[in-house]
Amino acid sequence: MSDFEIDSADIISEGFVRLYRQPTDRPFTPENIMNIETDITSLPRFHTAVTTVFKQESQLAARTPFAWNPEFGYVTARPEFCGTGLEISALFHLEAINLIGDLEPVLNALAGLRMSAWGYCNDGLRNAAHLFRVTNLHHLGIDERDLASRVERVFTDLVQQETNARIRLVEELPRLFEDAIARALAVLRSCRLLSEWELLDIVSPLRLAANLGFLDGLSRNEAKALMDKRLSLIPSTGSPSYEEQQERDRQDAILADKANKRFKGVRLNAFAKEWLT
Repeated sequence: MSDFEIDSADIISEGFVRLYRQPTDRPFTPENIMNIETDITSLPRFHTAVTTVFKQESQLAARTPFAWNPEFGYVTARPEFCGTGLEISALFHLEAINLIGDLEPVLNALAGLRMSAWGYCNDGLRNAAHLFRVTNLHHLGIDERDLASRVERVFTDLVQQETNARIRLVEELPRLFEDAIARALAVLRSCRLLSEWELLDIVSPLRLAANLGFLDGLSRNEAKALMDKRLSLIPSTGSPSYEEQQERDRQDAILADKANKRFKGVRLNAFAKEWLT
């Protein structure tokens, strides 16, 4: 086993458990669907989050009847939320799986398990930073608690796959990992134009390196904050006008200058060099 620490909280974040229920004492419209939700703050807290949501549902059901069909289960004005009406989702950072070349098989496996894996695409980038929102698609023909258990196993397996990929990167493919870090730093130190979405994508391997304690000048919290800030941006649509493009270029130049200055002193530390050289 490796001597470096891999924090599972850097792999899975922003999780939630959500139940959709349609009260029968109100008009049967999408606007009247009730959302009963709690956050998954960490993988070990998954079971607690599920239990909390079902407890809240029971308390509400005692006062408000929900639409139910003995054949289909819970019924709502949105067909995709009929059946269990249970949605479980979390954000996964799968940078190591991508670097070792296993991303496509992993995404295909998730699809086979009736799980969607939605990546961030904008500014000409596809699956930027290899961040994926993974959510269950299976709602019919299964008990709610059985579905929750299935999703928990998928999430646990996905975290383990990314953990194993990170270990493999360091122990078996150190030159590949160091190359990804070096290329990211080279761009950030010398680029003349840099969009917000490019920054999100380029920082991804640095976040992985920071999480392993391999960088001086950039902590794991700083790297994550840099990426989280970009995820809140509204994707651009359509082709910009000449004036809009000029403004984008101006903003990209400002961001590039900031990145040049911010990452000038970021470098692999002695601990990283013990593993990667």
